[in-house]
Amino acid sequence: MFFVRRLKKRISRLYFPAWEMNEKENLNMKSYSAERMRGLDRRTIDEYGIPGLTLMENAGSAVTRAAIRLSAAVSEPEFVILAGKGNNGGDAYVVARQLFERHYPIRLFMAARPDELSGDAAEMFEAMPVELRNAALFDFQSGDLNEHAVVIDGLLGTGMRGEVREPFASWIRFVNGSGAPVLAIDIPSGLNADDGSGSLCIRADLTVTMAGVKTGMLTGKGPAACGRVEVARIGIPDEYLEEAADGVPVFTAFDARALLRREPFDTFKNQRGHLAVIGGSRNYASAPFLAAEAALRSGSGLVTVLLPETAEIHCIVRKALIVRHLETDGLPAFSAASVPELEEELENKSALAVGPGMMHRPETLVFLRRVIRSGAPVVLDADALNLIASDPSLLEAHGGSVVLTPHPGEMKRLQEAFRLNGEKTRVEQAVDLAVRTACTVVLKGCRTVVASPDGVYSLNMSGCPALATAGSGDTLTGLCGSFLAQGYSGFDAARLAVFIHGYAGELLSPCGSRGVIADDLASTCARAMHRILPVV
Repeated sequence: MFFVRRLKKRISRLYFPAWEMNEKENLNMKSYSAERMRGLDRRTIDEYGIPGLTLMENAGSAVTRAAIRLSAAVSEPEFVILAGKGNNGGDAYVVARQLFERHYPIRLFMAARPDELSGDAAEMFEAMPVELRNAALFDFQSGDLNEHAVVIDGLLGTGMRGEVREPFASWIRFVNGSGAPVLAIDIPSGLNADDGSGSLCIRADLTVTMAGVKTGMLTGKGPAACGRVEVARIGIPDEYLEEAADGVPVFTAFDARALLRREPFDTFKNQRGHLAVIGGSRNYASAPFLAAEAALRSGSGLVTVLLPETAEIHCIVRKALIVRHLETDGLPAFSAASVPELEEELENKSALAVGPGMMHRPETLVFLRRVIRSGAPVVLDADALNLIASDPSLLEAHGGSVVLTPHPGEMKRLQEAFRLNGEKTRVEQAVDLAVRTACTVVLKGCRTVVASPDGVYSLNMSGCPALATAGSGDTLTGLCGSFLAQGYSGFDAARLAVFIHGYAGELLSPCGSRGVIADDLASTCARAMHRILPVV
């Protein structure tokens, strides 16, 4: 007991209370190599005077709060804590003590004997109540996980390289095969913190990473292994973090908040932009309305939907939308016959969102060429991209800001059309296409890449599996078009749209992603924006 009082005295000086950390967690993410992060820890201890035990206590406190949130979806949860012998194990011992003090049922499995521990990890083990230390187990089997289990992975940290050895390999397989919700401390065990490699690693639902995202969490197997990522402030000074970031650039809620503009109190609709959503066909008339609703919900003052005359509307149309049908000479999609009416409709439009439901037909090429030649800022998606892949010269006509939003299949077709190497990383693929076409490129997927024509890029940090649903891309197109209409540059409009789209998905799926549909995403955009930038 004397030891615990002495330890608490040592860590209390710079301990962040829960309410303070909640205000600051998960806003300004940066990306770091494992070596750079270890240097930050050491610098904070040596120069700033924060003890290593304080950093570890803060890390454990952030994990404890996240673990309790994660357990909300489990009936009568029991925490199964897996602890290695390094600093991750030390964090796990903090979590075990704090959950024990809160009277949660826990079982602690240690991959190392107490006499094998050293440094801060050994001190945190000794700080646990004696009954918890005595109850620690050393043999973990698949049968130790049941329907009440919530796993906390504190086995291996950012120093992991090469093949995972026993007993860690078996323990990881048991966890991955259990179906239990998993929280990883700092990084999933087995994942390389620098390049995202790992032949065997924990598949986490949530990763609470300390101070900043590790580069390997964003590449290779990282996104799939980490699940949702939360960044915990543990006491490393902001100026140290800002100076030391050496990984890939990421786009976060902090960046979205900085980009979103507060509107003047006396604003009126024409100042908020007029977007034309151009798409639909005989068989696909609903897709443009998903884009249009997202545009309205994200702040466009006026939204006009342009459809071919043969597109029959079988969905609910928001009364705030303007809907126009263009002549097609009876063809199922836009054609040369649509161009004269298009010319009239393009007048006074701030931006264009083109492609949802449009169909890939030869007669639409003339129509699309005229759209792109208008010079208005434009986002191109779906069959607009497939038409460009069939005739790359279409993009030569553009004279304004253009955003391309391909999914991996559309990206492959565009790479073939522009003779680009499809064997590179996702980041390299997006940058290559952006530079070649002089367009902003949004390469959709887990950790969507947004690349500008000058080769600058960022990885998006919002999103969840709820986005993997029909019409989700149409919603993103509407969001991007909306921000273009409001005057954002192509790169900023794309980054903001992608983040808000992903965040809307997160808001809709706090306990799971099944059942979310694109209509929900479109209607949630306003709530996502308000959470990022609250206004009175």
